[in-house]
Amino acid sequence: MRKILIGIISGVIIGVMVGTTFVAPSLQKARLAPPDAIPNSETLPIANAAQKIDETNAAPTSPSRATPQTHNAVRLRIVSLFSPELPVLGEMALRLEQGLAATSGGAIDAQIFAAGALVPTTDTFDAVTSETVEAVFTTPGQWAPDSPALQLFTAIPFGPQADELLAWFYHGGGRDLFEDLFQRRGVHAVLCGAIPPEGSGWYREPIHKPDDFKGLNIRAFGLSANVLKKMGANIFDMDADTILAALEDHRLDGAEYSLPVVDAQMGFNRFARHYYFPGWQRPVTLFALAINEDVWSSLSQNARLAVEQTCGDNVRFALTRADALQFDALKDLGLAGVHIRRWPDPVLGALQSAWKETRHELSQQDSDFANIWNSLQKFRRDYAIWRDLSRP
Repeated sequence: MRKILIGIISGVIIGVMVGTTFVAPSLQKARLAPPDAIPNSETLPIANAAQKIDETNAAPTSPSRATPQTHNAVRLRIVSLFSPELPVLGEMALRLEQGLAATSGGAIDAQIFAAGALVPTTDTFDAVTSETVEAVFTTPGQWAPDSPALQLFTAIPFGPQADELLAWFYHGGGRDLFEDLFQRRGVHAVLCGAIPPEGSGWYREPIHKPDDFKGLNIRAFGLSANVLKKMGANIFDMDADTILAALEDHRLDGAEYSLPVVDAQMGFNRFARHYYFPGWQRPVTLFALAINEDVWSSLSQNARLAVEQTCGDNVRFALTRADALQFDALKDLGLAGVHIRRWPDPVLGALQSAWKETRHELSQQDSDFANIWNSLQKFRRDYAIWRDLSRP
C-alpha cells in the first residue's frame, strides 16, 4: 500500500507539476483527493463566482432593494471599477448598495453602476469632485495616479499584514492622514474593503534570478510598478480585459492583477502558466468609497454612521471571504496545469532592495508620502513589541 501511495504522489508531481517549486506541501496532498470534476480544458470550474456564493453572504443585485426609500433620501450613484461578476471584488460593491439602503433606514438611495456606464473610467475621480456622480468605489491609488501617497493606502510592498495595517489605520493615526489627503481634493473617503495577499504575477517563462526581469513587458500597478522598473522591466498599466489580450498576442511577458480566485476567473492561465507567490507587492490591498464632499456634508449624522458601518462590515466580509476562497482556486489552477511557484530567495531579496530604494526616493519627492510612511513605521516599531510577545 505504501508503494502504491508513493507512486501516486510521484505521478502527480512529475506528470502535473514537474520542475515546479510548490507553495506548500498541503497543496500537493490536496491534489490527491478526487475532485468533483477535473477540468478537461483550460477553462476552470470557478468561472461563475456567483454560483459559489452562499446565501448568507450573497450580495443582492440592484433590483432587490429590500428597504423602501424615503421621499427625502439622498441619492448616491456609486461607480464601481470592478465587475459585479468578480468574486470578492464585485461582491463588495454589490453589498454596498444593499447595505447602505438597509443600514440607513432608507435615508440613502444607493445604486451601483459599472465602470464606464455614467462617465469614462479614467474620469471617475473628476466626476466625483464635480458631483457628476456622487461616489466611486475602488482602490485609493486609482483616483490619483500622480499621488504616490495614495498608493500607501492601496498596497505597500513588503508591508504589514491586514491586522497590523488596520490597527494603524483605525487607531494609530492612519485614518486622519487618509481623510486629509482626500479632503484636499474635495472628497470624503471611507475605508470600505480589504483583501489578503494577492498572487504575485503570471509569467510566460519562469523567473530564476533577478536579471530575468530585464527587458520583460509586465503589467503592474501602484508602488510595485516602480519596483519592477528598477528591476529593468517595462511596465504597462492595463485593465483586466486588455491584460488578457496583451498576454494572448505576446505583447506582455507577465502580469499581476488580483487574488487567485479572481485571476482564475479572468483566464490569465490560458496564456501564462507560471504563477508566483508570495504576493510581496500586495500583502493587503485596501479599498475605499470616495464621496463628493458636499454630498457627504448633506448627510445626516445617522446616514454617515450608516456609511461607516456598511463599509466596516465590507472590510470584515472581504478579508474573511477572500481567505476562504483561495485554496480551492489554487487546486483548480494546479489541475489545469498551472505551475504554482514561490519566488527564489535571491529574487525576493532583489525586489526588497529595489523597494527600499523606491520608498527612499518617493519620500524625498513627496512630503505626504514621507509623513504617511513615517507614521506607519513609528507604529510598526511599537507594534513589534506586542507582535513578538504575543505570537508563538
